[in-house]
Amino acid sequence: MITDVKPTIEIARSAGWCFGVERIVQMAEKLLNETPDGPVYCLGELIHNPQEVARLRAKGMVFVKSHDELPPLKPGEKRKVLIRAHGVAPAVKRALQEKGYEIYDGTCPLVTIPQRFARELAEQGYRVVIMGHIEHPEIQGILGYLDGLNAHVDVIAGPEEVEKLQLKASDRVGLISQTTHPYEKFAQLIGRVLEHCLEVRAYNTICQATFDRQEAIRELAQRCDLVIVVGGRNSSNTCRLAEIASQYTTCYHIEDASELKGEWLAGKEHIGISAGASTPTRCLEEVQTAIARLTGARENSRHTSG
Repeated sequence: MITDVKPTIEIARSAGWCFGVERIVQMAEKLLNETPDGPVYCLGELIHNPQEVARLRAKGMVFVKSHDELPPLKPGEKRKVLIRAHGVAPAVKRALQEKGYEIYDGTCPLVTIPQRFARELAEQGYRVVIMGHIEHPEIQGILGYLDGLNAHVDVIAGPEEVEKLQLKASDRVGLISQTTHPYEKFAQLIGRVLEHCLEVRAYNTICQATFDRQEAIRELAQRCDLVIVVGGRNSSNTCRLAEIASQYTTCYHIEDASELKGEWLAGKEHIGISAGASTPTRCLEEVQTAIARLTGARENSRHTSG
């Protein structure tokens, strides 16, 4: 299907893999290459991208949901386990050590920041409020760093849930955020908590790459009549990119180029593409190529990725 309109294709100035994701994928590749007889285990999906997880699984990586699923080792046997980019609780690392596994910690360095601040706030007697999704592995890891502290901890989705906390003026509240949440929501959360409490201590734990990608798609969506967001549907930051783009223009969230539909592209003059932080560059480029093939547009007709 070649459309009559030859659109401009523009890739967001900040899109695709971030430092932490690229780092852990390189770690996984290295471990697999060094262990040709396998297996190499990964605790949880190392990133929220089904296609990349499937690719590494095909190369021999074994993904387990819990350390309890790891088989016991025979005397003298050595096996490697990679910790996902989202991190895990200290108790999980101890369990891996007790089982005798060689641990390779792929936790994104930026994820260790809210882990450290959460514990610091709790140790100083603050009521810790974390903005994030309670079921997200990053949040579960952060909560694990508070084990044994008898801390008062709340996890809320955003400022709209502040009333549920039933805050008092005397509460000393410490605020942190999941690294992939939007900065503007965290700023709103701080303001809402300040309406109730006299003492509030907030740490901006939102990843700069997350912020950059959100700002880039906000700019892109305002000059496009269609935006395609590429990435896992289980990726929090990718879903947020689609939400932002939808505020300004028509947007579709796909996992790979096979999900594109020609009717989405018909009559569009300016098509934007962005991708979540866990989306490989090749997936983004495949979508660009597919759109060019379906519309007759020149590839790289406008490409400002960075």
